Amino acid sequence: MKLNVSESLVNAIVSATEAGFSMTSLAPTPVGASRIATARHELSVMVGMVGRNSGGMTINLSRRAMFFITEKLIDEPQTEVTEDNIDAIMELGNMLAGCVKEQLLASEYSIDHISLPSMIAGQRYDVLYARGILTASVEFEITEMPVTAFADRYFSVTISLLQGSGQSLQSRGEVAAA
Repeated sequence: MKLNVSESLVNAIVSATEAGFSMTSLAPTPVGASRIATARHELSVMVGMVGRNSGGMTINLSRRAMFFITEKLIDEPQTEVTEDNIDAIMELGNMLAGCVKEQLLASEYSIDHISLPSMIAGQRYDVLYARGILTASVEFEITEMPVTAFADRYFSVTISLLQGSGQSLQSRGEVAAA
């Protein structure tokens, strides 16, 4: 039996995560892929995507992982949720979504625009979509985190798109902004 996950979307997620995390000096390792979106951890960054294909991207991670990542981004110890680390992790989500957009530009999953990032706080929720939504989710491990934080070392990046839900700027004769 074959796992029916879009290789294009999985590759876009992996490449975008590598590129987005490059400024943190972290190199998360992809450890699995799924076509189901779940949120095991308490924090999610969500970025909308629109164009010929529309949907969104989410990064789901624990509070401890957010502290670890944002410590690398802003070079200050992180022990509590603040405006600074929320802004930093949402900016990381924005960078990943921008990289996904670039990765998908020449594919059947192209999107024209991304929205501003939003933060969702709340543990263990499921995202349900109507029929026709294509979802790819990749689980990553931050191997640089201590082994004592085993469960927190994992985070997921998920893309869910409804193909052909909109009209791209190119098909209307307009040029998409980079």
